[in-house]
Amino acid sequence: VLGGEDCLWYVDRNGSWHPGFDCEFFSFCCGTCQQRYCCRDPMRLLTERQQRHCLAFSPKTIAGIASAVVLFIAIVTTIVCCFMCSCCYLYQRRQHTRTPLQGSEIPLSSYPVAPPPPPFPVDPKAGPVPPQPGFNPMAMYPPPAPAAQYPMYPSGPPVYNPSAPPPYVPAQPSYPGA
Repeated sequence: VLGGEDCLWYVDRNGSWHPGFDCEFFSFCCGTCQQRYCCRDPMRLLTERQQRHCLAFSPKTIAGIASAVVLFIAIVTTIVCCFMCSCCYLYQRRQHTRTPLQGSEIPLSSYPVAPPPPPFPVDPKAGPVPPQPGFNPMAMYPPPAPAAQYPMYPSGPPVYNPSAPPPYVPAQPSYPGA
């Protein structure tokens, strides 16, 4: 069953590469991961599975894979940091390309400051609001001119007033048999 098993390529202790070779009839691959030869002693047998295991888990293979992973992580980290760090060229270039789209800032220091909007909509039907205790009334700006009303568009959502009467609901006709 084991006769004619081949020795796969391998790398010896000095790092020299050796090509694979066939063994004669009734002999098989023997030895270790770093030294292989043909023999007839089953105690020294090196199966193809063991030989592949030597190739996959050799120190040089593991070191090569580890260094490739570390290099990849270093490159990705450097690129991400360059886009996040304000001293990096890529960050400055990205910020420079954004600013023309935002437009220039116009100073508004010569215009009067508008009063803040009221905290809730005021219903004109509810009447004047009594002053709050501790509140000193101050001069208000003149009311703005009424805006042009367009009949196709509603003026906005209705304002809730708890003291207003309920809306008129016409009586529903009753049907016989209902």
